[in-house]
Amino acid sequence: MNNTGNSSNLNLTHQENATKPTFYSLTGLVCFLLLLLIIRLISLFYNNSELFFDEAQYWVWSQDLDFGYFSKPPMLAWIIRASTEICGSDSAFCIRISAPIIHTITSIFVFLSARELFDTKTGFWAGIIFALLPAVSLSATIISTDVPLLMFWSIALYAFLMLERTNSKIWILVLGLSFGFGLMSKYAMVYFVICSFLYALLARDLPTALKKPGFWIAMALGFLILVPNIWWNYQHSFATLSHTGDNIGWKGLNLHPLKAAEFLLSQFGVFGPILMGVYLASLWRIELFKGTNAQQFLVAFSLPILFIIIFQALMSKAYANWAALTYVAASILVADILVNRIPPLWAKLSHTIHAVIFLAIAIAVTQAGPGQLVLPGGAEPFRRTQGSLEMANLVRAKLAQSDYQAVITTDRKLSALMIYQLRDENVKVLAWRHSSHANDHFELIYSYQQNPKEPALLVYSNSQIDNIKQQFSSFEPLGQSQVHSGITKTLHFARVMGFQTKQSSGK
Repeated sequence: MNNTGNSSNLNLTHQENATKPTFYSLTGLVCFLLLLLIIRLISLFYNNSELFFDEAQYWVWSQDLDFGYFSKPPMLAWIIRASTEICGSDSAFCIRISAPIIHTITSIFVFLSARELFDTKTGFWAGIIFALLPAVSLSATIISTDVPLLMFWSIALYAFLMLERTNSKIWILVLGLSFGFGLMSKYAMVYFVICSFLYALLARDLPTALKKPGFWIAMALGFLILVPNIWWNYQHSFATLSHTGDNIGWKGLNLHPLKAAEFLLSQFGVFGPILMGVYLASLWRIELFKGTNAQQFLVAFSLPILFIIIFQALMSKAYANWAALTYVAASILVADILVNRIPPLWAKLSHTIHAVIFLAIAIAVTQAGPGQLVLPGGAEPFRRTQGSLEMANLVRAKLAQSDYQAVITTDRKLSALMIYQLRDENVKVLAWRHSSHANDHFELIYSYQQNPKEPALLVYSNSQIDNIKQQFSSFEPLGQSQVHSGITKTLHFARVMGFQTKQSSGK
């Protein structure tokens, strides 16, 4: 950073590495990452898992491009739309193809930041570490909002470093754009501001980027990019913010220490057992206000996120991926420790474990169909991604028995999966809105009450539908069908007509 001693040492390291050609270079890293990418794309092409309902939901969003959606900002929908247009198909492969590509870009920016903070060799291993994280290996097989979020975070991190070093206008622009696009990927990007303030506090004796007008211009640009999404929320009763609040789910001081402990343990799987152990040990040993500039920077841009999500788990709940942003800077911190500060055995063991996990996931997803990969005891690790095609075929069989103008679904999972799986059918899939307040994107945009069509095929997985039944003058049960794969056991069907508009709870 701007510490004269540190800067001189860094420059000297770069010069020494420049005079000694080595595999530990950007070129070497790119070659390795391309190999990983090729393996991941081949695995993705043969990926036999059906779309998870979240993935199907994101695809539905991509069919109606907008500046916002019920639960998330729009960036992922835009990316999926671009990838499927370029790919020329709405297949699962084309929907997911951007994930491994974007993770490759993220790994390169992890390298760039690590090289700037330490040296090329540390940067090389930081890029490798991130690319082979267990969570990244799994994330590369699906599509989620964390994928673009991590990329824009890594770009913003590097831009922040370069702005601190050079104060160049180009880095003001890059920081502003990456921060704004990160916000348009997931609101968690706002953690960047919190981390920046903590770094300024830790490095209070140094002229950090926060003391430069360019930083604040970049932040303003980022929030300006978010304005269309804020406007969309305003037009839709702030649906995304409301959903985010529901997800947080705080209810007074009702603490959940076991959930907090469970979340922290899950991070050993996300980051890797050795890497997480090294990271936590480094936090214990680093004296924050006396540590090196690089260490302060990396702790400031990782620890607050982990702490916030642990606190969230303590107050309510937290999913394992919610702290994903922690591991961009954390990958750099542990790379420095593994490469320069402890015996190489630990690095070799960690890399071996992660390489095995990478290959295991790449192979396992090709055997993710119903009954293909069954563990001892009968458990199927991909069970949650199964069943949608089978359910769609059951619905198709019912549609073939009569003339229907619409299919009505009664929950978010069914809505997302049936809209995707029945995309080539000449029938509209609409969602039943259970109250005046929309509970998901489908109730908000695809509400049956807002666009009733008759006769309609009602499809539901729960037999408790008395409230729905009362809204139709004609309700003809059509029996039920067993679903042999996935987590949905039974689908119920009914032919409905005579929708009573004034009595509908959705009006």
